Amino acid sequence: MRRFMAIASTFVLIVGACTSSGSTASPGGSTGTGSSPATSGAPSTGSAPAASPAFDPAAVTGTANLSGWQSSDAENAALTATVAAFQTAFPNVKADYKVIAGDYATVMATNFASKNVPDLFYVDATFAQPWSDDGFLEPLDDYIAKSGFDVSTFFPGYQSVFKGADGKTYGLAKDGNTIGMAYNTDLVTAAPKTLDELVTAATALKGKDGLKAPMCLNPGLDRGLAFVYAQGGAIVSEDGKTNMVDTPETKAAVQWYLDLFKNGIGMTASDMGDGWCGEALGKKHAAITFEGGWLDPSLKADFPDVKYAWGQMPTGTSGSPVTISYTAAYAIGADSANKDQGWVLLSYLTGKDGMTKWTEGGVALPSRSDVPVPAGKDVLAAQAEFAKPGSGFLKGYADVQKAFQDAFTAEIQGKSFSADSVIAATKAAVDKALAG
Repeated sequence: MRRFMAIASTFVLIVGACTSSGSTASPGGSTGTGSSPATSGAPSTGSAPAASPAFDPAAVTGTANLSGWQSSDAENAALTATVAAFQTAFPNVKADYKVIAGDYATVMATNFASKNVPDLFYVDATFAQPWSDDGFLEPLDDYIAKSGFDVSTFFPGYQSVFKGADGKTYGLAKDGNTIGMAYNTDLVTAAPKTLDELVTAATALKGKDGLKAPMCLNPGLDRGLAFVYAQGGAIVSEDGKTNMVDTPETKAAVQWYLDLFKNGIGMTASDMGDGWCGEALGKKHAAITFEGGWLDPSLKADFPDVKYAWGQMPTGTSGSPVTISYTAAYAIGADSANKDQGWVLLSYLTGKDGMTKWTEGGVALPSRSDVPVPAGKDVLAAQAEFAKPGSGFLKGYADVQKAFQDAFTAEIQGKSFSADSVIAATKAAVDKALAG
């Protein structure tokens, strides 16, 4: 997750292979190729409400092909351990995990076109709407109902983006991350609680202790959107129908963000000579940055001597705590060969036991409120209660992100630091996205 999110702007801007095995018949009369779950009368794999489920996961046999991106050794280790736990719980379904290398969206587009898709695969929030609209994903509602799988504990900020325009559920959030404030405790003794306090603390650090800048900041909406929300701005209205980019609140927030660079208290990772802001914090090029839980395994592995802590995203002029969240789901393909087997694996991975095992790896936070919060993740996890989706809330948002980042970066490089061109470019991109 670390590398995927750390370079989210590049990955999303560009966007935007695993071969399924033959289907294996499952005892309920399903071969795994249809959309109707196998029927029986056994408990579900999730934390289910009192009900009479009609899908027995223990009665399903065969193989479930699982694919996704792999962004770090820590992620690989965590998923490998989780799949091993699944195999112990469900020995009759073999989970065959293969990493999709290269540009994930491009590879999956080829798989969709050839109708040769894994039985279960990652769906980043950015892809959820277009992939469900294009009919690439299998609706999960029948499986959820017949398994008695409890979805009530999923945080809405994570799960909502996987609801299709038709109201159906096309994925279950496998985890999540909120954007929090990470700061070097040798340089910052207390976490700023407000944006005003943040500016004051950062200004006091200018030119101190060899810092290239007090804060490492991303020039895109992948972090900047949190600051927009904190100051009452938005990209679109709550119902997703109205462009909100040229409102006074959004304009003021974008100008405030640009001024951090103008006043020398913020700098991009690339301008510091670093690959991402986590590296800048680890090398002590910056004292404060804004990242998610993927930062922890990276700093532990690469910069174990750096002392840092997490602070909640500072509150802005809106007066209410707010941040952005990122998530991905597990989904079954409309053309997956082994759908029942895929559901058994999916319901374990997104159920309480499987998600507990997965998040123990330290890469991500639980997307369910009934899963224990891993040690050291309390601040980030608590923010899930008020986090808004950082992607996936607008079809075509990748183009909006690109328009914003290109214009914002040009203002930094040209040292003009005016929000006008950023607002104009972003507004045009949102108008186009809404029209589409």
